[in-house]
Parts: sequence; structure tokens; C-alpha cells
Amino acid sequence: MPTVAPVTQLSARGVESSIETIPWPQVGPGWMLAVWSPVTGHRPGETPAPNQPAPNQPNPNEVTKTLYLVNPAGGRYPITTFPPGTSPRLIDWSSDRGHALFDLPKPGSVSANTVISVDLRTGKQSSFARDQGSPIGYARADGTGVLIGESHYRDHPGWLARVDMAGNQELAYAVAEDYSGGALATSDGTQLVLGSASGLAVMSGDGVPGRRLPVPGKLSACSPVRWWTPTVVLARCGDAVRYTSAGQLWRVPVDGTAPTALTAVNSGQGDDPGFAGDAGDTDAWQLPSGTFLQSIGACGTLFLSRLTPDGHTTRVKIPGVSDSVRVDGVSGDKLVLTAKAGCGPGTSLLAYDPAASTFTVLLGPVVNGGSVTEALVYPGRE
Repeated sequence: MPTVAPVTQLSARGVESSIETIPWPQVGPGWMLAVWSPVTGHRPGETPAPNQPAPNQPNPNEVTKTLYLVNPAGGRYPITTFPPGTSPRLIDWSSDRGHALFDLPKPGSVSANTVISVDLRTGKQSSFARDQGSPIGYARADGTGVLIGESHYRDHPGWLARVDMAGNQELAYAVAEDYSGGALATSDGTQLVLGSASGLAVMSGDGVPGRRLPVPGKLSACSPVRWWTPTVVLARCGDAVRYTSAGQLWRVPVDGTAPTALTAVNSGQGDDPGFAGDAGDTDAWQLPSGTFLQSIGACGTLFLSRLTPDGHTTRVKIPGVSDSVRVDGVSGDKLVLTAKAGCGPGTSLLAYDPAASTFTVLLGPVVNGGSVTEALVYPGRE
């Protein structure tokens, strides 16, 4: 009879275990990456709480941030740290589960940055500097190539390139003139889905143009958000001509069949009928309990909403949680959220059960203090 590999007991909620104890055969959908800071998050300009006076708080510019791998139960494994004074943005998680991609903006610059790839099995960091172009995601499943690019804006054409882990260009993609930015790779890296002024477009991983995927209507300038299913891309579409704030989410099959609108048109003004307080929707997730969206609120806040049958949204209020939450992905039948301090940084990483309207804190207050600044749920944009 074939032997069955033993299942390693996962670290329990709140328990921190070493990188050497990560049960890699079990790491997969529902696991999380999170960047944690020992500094408690506050709204911009807000003074610390009475029980957390400023003298007892570490200086944000003098503390390191830790990247944790977090299992669905809330056990955590420290992977690596980032230097004091830096604010790494978590961009992608490779399909082979072994690498995490970060963007580290250069202080005082609007375009220069450092791209960092972390080997999650060892904690080793590889990095290279860029004067222009931001990392979009990994180009290959094993995290050995990075897609770099810029979006089209007015008279400035967009561009897309693939570079190796030293920053050396491997390929400059011959994108169309109406390339509007963004690129979404298949899990094996053999195909890319690109944004365009008239929907989406398919291109091979080696740069060979494929079929166009048009989206009807005036809001046809689209960017790929993530894979809705293995053959359907969720796209966020807007107006490429008038540059208004109006937007709409579409589900676009890559085989060329007709796309379907997920949401109704939202003007982005926050007062449309059916979109009360909703200034735009950036992503969506389908669970057995409904379809949920990341919505934009006033003054830079974010909130969770539920899709209505007619394509509009209803705000979801979670008792005991900040009104501002960032949706980081799905773990089983739960949404993974980061509670935010208004339009400021994150506070706690939560697993929210929308069917029961309950949540469990996985990282940050009240588990280990500090604050969660970035998070991503495997498989990322797949």
C-alpha cells in the first residue's frame, strides 16, 4: 500500500514558530503573508490611546518590520525583516508558494524604487533598484522573473518588460498603443492578460500577441485585477477618453466569449442610487454566503460591501471592527481583512465569517500588539 505523509500539526493561533518548522506540504490556499510592525497604528494626526502613551511607543523610523507566514488557524512563522524606516509594499506571491515580491519606494522620488524578492523557505532577500517602472507581479511560477511596467496616461505610452532577479531586462513586450497598464500571468507563466483602452488583451509569456477581449460600453479602458476562475479574469474598467472617476467591474473570459458585468456603473461620486458612500469598487470575491467587494469610501478609507442582485453594493458593518477595512483575500469560507486606522495604516489581521458575522484576530492587537501594514492570501491574484 502507498505510504501517506504524516500531517504536521499547525501552530495554534497566537503561537510563533521558527521558519524551520513550516509544514510546506500544507502551505497553500488560505495561508497568508503579513508584514507586521511593533508600532501601533493610528489615524494620521491622531494621538496614541491613553493606555499606549507616546513615550512607550517605539519610534516608527527605528524599528524593523517582520514578514510573517500565517496559517489559517492564526499560527505565525517569521520569515525575514525589513530595515527601519522602510515601508515595503507586498505585490505578489509566486504560484510555487516559495517567493514573495515587494516594492520599496525610494523616499522623495515619484518613480524610483527597489524591487525585493524574498525566498520564503530561507528568508533570503534578493533586490535590485529601478529608476522607472513598478513591479506588477512575478512572470513565472517559480518567482524567477518579474514584470515591470508603467500605465498609459494621456500622452505618455505605457510599457511592459520582464526582468531577471538582478534587474536585467529579459524581454520588452511589444504592447499595443492602447495598452493601459497592468498584467496578469497564468499560474504557469505561459500567458499574460493585459489592460487596454478597449477591454483586455492576451499575450504569450514570450511576447507573442494573442486575441483581443473587448468590453462593451463607454467604460472600456480595463485593467486585469485577478483570476475570477481559471479561465475568467476580473477586470476593473473606466473611461479612457474623459478620465472620469466612473468605474465598473467585469468578468472577462479569456477564450473570447462575451464578458459579463459584475457591478453596475458607479460614477465614483459616492452618492449614486445603490452605491451609497461607495466611491468605487476595486476587487471582488465570491463565497457561499455571497459576493463581497472592496469599496472605496470618503477621505481615503476602504470598506467591505456585499453585491446586491442588481449589481449595486450594500456596506457590511462588522461589530467591534473599524469602519475602514482592507480585504486581503479568502481563506476557506472566510474573508481575510486588515482593520485600518481610518485612512491610516492597518491595525489587526482578521478572519471574518460573513455568514455568522463573527471574526477572529490572527495578527496584531489583541494577539501580539503592534500593527499589520501589508497582507496577501495565497494564491494572490489567482
